[in-house]
Amino acid sequence: MGLDLYVGPLTRYHLNDWLTITQQIGAQDGFTVRVIRAQEDEEPETDPDVVQAAVRDWQQWLGEALGGPVDWSESASQPYWTDKPDWDGFGAVLLLAAYDEHPDLQPSPWDKPDSPREFAGAPAYQAASAQPERYLTLLSGVEWWLPLAADPLVIEASRPTGQPTRMGSVDRLAAELRLLAERTGLLAGYDPAELRRGLSTGDPTVEDLARFGLAVMLDLAETAIEHRQPLLLDY
Repeated sequence: MGLDLYVGPLTRYHLNDWLTITQQIGAQDGFTVRVIRAQEDEEPETDPDVVQAAVRDWQQWLGEALGGPVDWSESASQPYWTDKPDWDGFGAVLLLAAYDEHPDLQPSPWDKPDSPREFAGAPAYQAASAQPERYLTLLSGVEWWLPLAADPLVIEASRPTGQPTRMGSVDRLAAELRLLAERTGLLAGYDPAELRRGLSTGDPTVEDLARFGLAVMLDLAETAIEHRQPLLLDY
């Protein structure tokens, strides 16, 4: 199961009217890539007006629950942005954040490195996620980051389709990613656009994977802030 990031209107996302990077490459090369998601409606709604109305109702409900406006622009015709850090890049970013919280639990150069795809089992992640300090949304299992007027820290709320999901502010996510880049120096001396094209080594370290994942995530977080749109994990 792969991991993509999506930035754009929830209306378009729930209509499945978007293509992952892999699907876009497949379309360019003349073949179809089918994505099977962990949570997928058996009979999804296909009427854009119905879906947009449901998202609008959900925004109103969430705003009432948070005590503030939740009213970013929504329609099925708005643009979207996407990229693929996959679990290696995403998990490596979470591991580096966990190491920054608990440097004493980072494996030494002589130890077996933690696996980014199995980041949840790493001692540093387990300790940091129990009580995160610097990287609250990165280390708390957040999967949706929203363009909110006020920062709710981390909330547990139902999606428009009903699945309970941890959510946070996209502004906080961007701030955490920038802080991680500053404290670790991961992006220093590198061209982020070049990093987002992919890894150049066949045997990447956790730091290599985190550098790639951080470049991808920070670019999309800043895009979400610029256009005031949600950023979602898609898998």
